[in-house]
Amino acid sequence: MSDKLDKWQGYVPDEELATYAKGGFGERIGFGERVALLNIDTTWMFVDPSFDMCGRELPELKTAVTDLTAQFRHLGLPIYYSRRDNRNHPVRRGIWNLKLSVAETHGYTSDPRADQWPEAYAPTAADVIIEKNKPSCFFETPLESFLRYDRVDTLVVVGISTSGCVRAAVTDAFSHNFRVIVVEEAVGDRSPSAHKASLFDMDMKFADVESHAYVAAELNRLYGARQVAE
Repeated sequence: MSDKLDKWQGYVPDEELATYAKGGFGERIGFGERVALLNIDTTWMFVDPSFDMCGRELPELKTAVTDLTAQFRHLGLPIYYSRRDNRNHPVRRGIWNLKLSVAETHGYTSDPRADQWPEAYAPTAADVIIEKNKPSCFFETPLESFLRYDRVDTLVVVGISTSGCVRAAVTDAFSHNFRVIVVEEAVGDRSPSAHKASLFDMDMKFADVESHAYVAAELNRLYGARQVAE
């Protein structure tokens, strides 16, 4: 088995892992020429339990996102953020009206703090913010064209939730032929079991699920040297 498959022993039964090995899944994609950080929905609505949409505290995620944001800034690498668009009108909410019982509450529709970020990793004027209406920040947004213009071929993905908006964006990024690296400690979910299952599935099919330590070291190795040369 590959290192990727070995990593999941004990979580996925050996007989199931064998089927992935048979199909050749779980190879490492790796980094390309130019990497961007894609921060998915880590606004107060999803990191502050006072909001209905935040299921639990995620201190490890906040620390990892803060550290990675600082590293990308230090290396002079681009950072992209996604958040929800305006949901005040029921038509703008669309089918969410039927799926979420909180769709018409103040916290979901119009609390100005909900869609802002904690100061520790908030965007600056140099960053790009994408507003989205559905789970994937690629769906009906200009994100792909912005990334192509920015010559980005690799996305380091952090954010919430692993089984929802993160997974949707990762799948679309893979479909657009971007290299995708998901930082394990920097993504989170209201459901730990859904989080783990989604990480496994993405690691097998659409992305590299890597530790924060590994990603940080690779960023410095690959892009830190370029920064010094420049």
